[in-house]
Order: sequence, then C-alpha cells, then structure tokens
Amino acid sequence: LALRGMPFSISAGVGFIALFGVAVLNGIVLIAEFNRLKADGLTDLKRIVIMGTKVRLRPVLMTAFVASLGFFPMAVSNGAGAEVQRPLATVVIGGLLIATLLTLFVLPVLYLLFEKGATKNSKANPAVLTVMLFFLLNLFTNGASAQVPISLKAAIDTALKNNLSVKQEQLKASYQKQLIKTTAFVPQTSLMGEVGQINSIYTDTKFGISQSINFPTVYSRQKDLMQKDWENSLLAVQVRELQLKKQVSLLFSQMMYVEQKRLLVLSADSMYSAFYKKAALRLEKGESNILEKTSAAAQLGQIRIQVEQLREDSSILQVQFQLLLNSTTVFTPAEKGNTFSLNAVPDSAGLQQHPTLKIIRQQQEIAGALIQLEKSRLLPDLSVGYNNTSIKGVGADDKYYSRSKRFNAVQVGVGLPIFAGAQHARINSAKINKLVVEGHYAMGTQAMQADYAMAVKQYQKHSQAVQYYDQNGLKNAVLIDAAAQQQFANGNINYLEWVLLVNQSITIRNEYVEATRNLNESIIQLNYFSNY
Repeated sequence: LALRGMPFSISAGVGFIALFGVAVLNGIVLIAEFNRLKADGLTDLKRIVIMGTKVRLRPVLMTAFVASLGFFPMAVSNGAGAEVQRPLATVVIGGLLIATLLTLFVLPVLYLLFEKGATKNSKANPAVLTVMLFFLLNLFTNGASAQVPISLKAAIDTALKNNLSVKQEQLKASYQKQLIKTTAFVPQTSLMGEVGQINSIYTDTKFGISQSINFPTVYSRQKDLMQKDWENSLLAVQVRELQLKKQVSLLFSQMMYVEQKRLLVLSADSMYSAFYKKAALRLEKGESNILEKTSAAAQLGQIRIQVEQLREDSSILQVQFQLLLNSTTVFTPAEKGNTFSLNAVPDSAGLQQHPTLKIIRQQQEIAGALIQLEKSRLLPDLSVGYNNTSIKGVGADDKYYSRSKRFNAVQVGVGLPIFAGAQHARINSAKINKLVVEGHYAMGTQAMQADYAMAVKQYQKHSQAVQYYDQNGLKNAVLIDAAAQQQFANGNINYLEWVLLVNQSITIRNEYVEATRNLNESIIQLNYFSNY
C-alpha cells in the first residue's frame, strides 16, 4: 500500500483477511507434509524439511500464483469502483508474494526450532533463527544448482583438457624436444697466452687457440637417440590420455550404477513404507501380531541404511571425478541409457597399434640407438689449434728478428681410444638392455592379447545377461510386484510370502543393475583396446 501511495481502507482490510486465509492454508499444507514424513519413520529433521518442501513446492506456488493472477486486473483497473478494487488487489498480490517466501523458508526453520525443543524458553534466540534461516536459504539455492549434468564425451574432453597428469606428460614431451638441440654440444674453446723467455734470453709473447670435438658420427647418433626419446615421450602422452579416458569412463559408469541402485532402493523404501503403515494399522486393529510390524520395521531400517551408504558412495565418487576432471563443479551423468556404446572391436593385428605396445617398441629403438651411440664413442676425437709467437734474435736463416715479427703454427690432433675397456663394457651393457626391452615387448604383447581375449569373453557373457533381463527378467519382476501387491491386499498370501515375493522382484532388478555395470566395464575395456 505504501509503495503504491494508498491509505489503509475497509477494502484493504478485506484483502488482509483473504491474504491471511491463503497464507495459513499454505502453511498447513507444508506442515502436514512434514508430519506425514515424520509418521512414515523419517527421523532426520533436515531431511524431512527438504523433502517436504520439495514435494509441496508446486501446490504452494500454484495457490499463490492463481490468486495473484486473478486479482491482477483489479490492481491495475481505472474504471468505476477502482478505488475499492485497487487496495484489495494490492494487499492480496503483494502479501502473497511475501507470504510465499515466508512459507517456503521461514516456516521450515521454525519447524526445526520447535521440533528440536528450541522454544522451551519464553524467548527464542534471534541469532539462532537467523543462522538457520541463512543455512536453509543456502541449502535450497546451492543444493539445487550445485550438480551439473555432463555427458561422457564432455567429461572425457574436460579431463583431457584439465587433468594435471596429462599436462605433466605434455611438459615432459616438450622437455625432450628441447633436449634434441643439445646433441651438437661442442666443448669449450681453449685460449692460451704466454709472456717470458720462451725461445731465448729475450722476452717473447705467444698466443694460441685450440678446439676439440667428437667424431661427427657421435653427434648424429646422439641426435638420433634424442629424437627417439622425444617420440617415446609423445607416445607416453597418448598412453596417459588413453588411461585417463578409461578412468573417467569407469568412474562415470560407477556413478550411473550408484544412481540406479539409489533409485532401486528408494523404490523399495516406498513399498516397505506402505507395508509398514499397513502392518501398524493391522496391529492396531488386532488383525496381526507384533512380528509383522517388527519385520517391516527391520526391512525398512536396512533399506534406509543402504540409502545412506549409497549417498556416501556417491560423494566419494564425486570427489574422485572432480579430481580427474580437475574441476570444482559437481557433475552428474547426463546419460539416460543404461549401457555405453561399443566402438569397433580390434582384431589381434590391430592390438599391435595400441600405444602401450608402441611405446615398448619405441624402447627397443631407443636401446638400439644407444648401442650405436656407445659404439661411435670408440671413434677418435679430433682437435685443431693455432699458435702465434714472437722470436727475438737471430733465426735459422741468420737474420735478426725483432719482437714485432710474428711466427704462426697450426696443430691438428687425433685422440685414440687406447684404453677402451670401459667403453666396451658400456656397449655390452647396452646390448643386454636391448634384450631386456625385447623381453618386455614379448611379455607385453602376450599379456595384452590375453587381456583382450578375456575382455571379449566378459563382454559376451554380460551382454547375454543384460539381454535376458531386458527381454524377460524385468517384465517378470513387474509381474511379481503386481501379483504380490494384489494377492496381499486380497488376503490370499500372508506378509511373509509378500516379503519373499517383493524381495525376489528387488533381487531381479538389483541383478539387472549389476549386469549393466559389468557390461559397461567390459565395453570400456574393449574401447580401451580400440584406442577410444
């Protein structure tokens, strides 16, 4: 009223009466849901508040919006009777907007305070109320928007872009590439100068420069070795990326599995909650004994423990998933299907192109290049030098030369590996190293072929299981559920038989979830062999 510049009037008072009715009705709807959840056996007040508010959010909003939209033409009217309609509509529309927020946020906080006995004192603590209100606001806003759906492909792309281990391998490859430029290393040039009685009683000066180098073959073979090291580091990047794809896919599959298990357990929770209420009512009416209610309570307790365990498992997987993606965003699988797609299955020859085997073959080439390099070190080293000196006095040609006359000389030297025992030992050790690498390649090839054969068998086994459940198993579970519910309601079976039938249906669904996870893991393994 104040914002629109309207005074309080009789019509505004009538609007307050209508507003109070709608606001109290919304509060009753919300509190009734809280009490229903509590009667069903939920003891966690925070969970009661969140679940109840989520379930009753739509009725509360519909009540407020319907009344607000209905009064909106009155709020903007300018015709006859507008001076009566506008205050009434203004109070209802503005009040419902505020009352809806109070119903959804303040009322749950007050419910928590009253249920916890915080109102035993005559005066509630405003600080506690404020803190809990902000906590609930944060829970509703952040909890609803924290999880972001992501597809498997997008998750893999994000991991390849952000993962620190991949970046580390890429840095190692850059490091090896820069090392190639160091292969043409030439020792330092020696400069020499002398002053004194070098040739005679007179003082002479002498200057010289010399340089030693390895035989050119050594430099070319060093470069070849460094080049192969760089190619090996590039293959290491491919191997790490392939392993990262496999890790992300496995975690993605685990998250899908936990979510499917959670939905299955929640479905069982709903069935046993209804059964528990019926058992309690039957006990109250004297139609059953305490054993039926106790059995239902025990089953319900076990199911709710599983819900909590699955929630913790989901949190653990989220932490691992964020670590692989190197992201602070909480992602959830966006895939609606149960199984992954299988890429082209490689044959035995195609396995030879797998980066894991290629990097071992590259190690063989590195070992061969190292042998050639060590052999080249038996070649002689070369040296060259130049000297410039003065000779004061009478020379061999009976002429007198002053200090200003300079004489030149060139030196050429060859370093022969006379004591080459140590170098021959290095060559022999490099040859043995090549034999070791060849053995690693043979073992790696054999192990990969065995793993590939087992992966194909696992895929065939789990594919048959999933196919059975898709065609028959799940349909049987639905029929068992429906028949059990109907016969128990009609009194044709007792509660023990009902429990056995329901557990059989849940077991079938659980085995389907397990088979789906196993099939996904076998598909991930085959995709790994296919370089996907």
